[in-house]
Amino acid sequence: MIASPIIGHRGCARRAPENSLAAMTFSRDIGLDWVEIDANLLGDGTAVMFHDSTLNRLTPAKGKLTKQTWATVKDLDVGSHFSADFQAERLPSLEQALIHIRDLGLGLNLEIKHYPDVSIEHITDACIAALDQHWRDFDRLLLSSFNGEILARLHQARPNWLLGHLWERLPDNWLEVARILDLASVNLDHKTLTQAQAEAIKTAGYDLYCYTVNDRAAAVRLWDWGVDGVFTDDPALISPAP
Repeated sequence: MIASPIIGHRGCARRAPENSLAAMTFSRDIGLDWVEIDANLLGDGTAVMFHDSTLNRLTPAKGKLTKQTWATVKDLDVGSHFSADFQAERLPSLEQALIHIRDLGLGLNLEIKHYPDVSIEHITDACIAALDQHWRDFDRLLLSSFNGEILARLHQARPNWLLGHLWERLPDNWLEVARILDLASVNLDHKTLTQAQAEAIKTAGYDLYCYTVNDRAAAVRLWDWGVDGVFTDDPALISPAP
């Protein structure tokens, strides 16, 4: 198993502002060993830790990320939408996030986002550059994406890195894709996964991770099916792990 049975989704998004440095610290402080974050791209090519394609939901500003530069977003408040206690949190670059997570000693599932106005080449290469410079333990790094072209580019550039394909529903050709991309894991929406699919994935030799699980009964069922780990917004809702 690559990761842990319980993985902090965006750094425990119900307990601290998602994709913030504070959320990573919170995850470590409550005893988690792994977190999941999102990598996104600004218009000037800077990779940031941010989920959405626009600033609207999580910051006081508005507009697409592809219209922004690091200079325009680096001082944006990403904590006050969650609580006044986090008003000092600023939008982190991917480099800042990697350094912080690395120094906390956490394992990392880095999801590389892709929106229609973002170049697959640019976001993939920006993530590779940041990881090459700032990550150390590649046995504790799992790179995932819903976009197969991103995973193919990663595999070509860094064939030894661990890759996981994200799907909402497991496609009929999942095993063919997994072999072509030399996947380490399959990452699925837990609501669409069946026991038969879970058994097939595990029998084929892949790790299996499910998102986003905020219910103890669902987590226990998934673990009973052989699921290796679940992404959760609040580990208190599903703890203890098996």
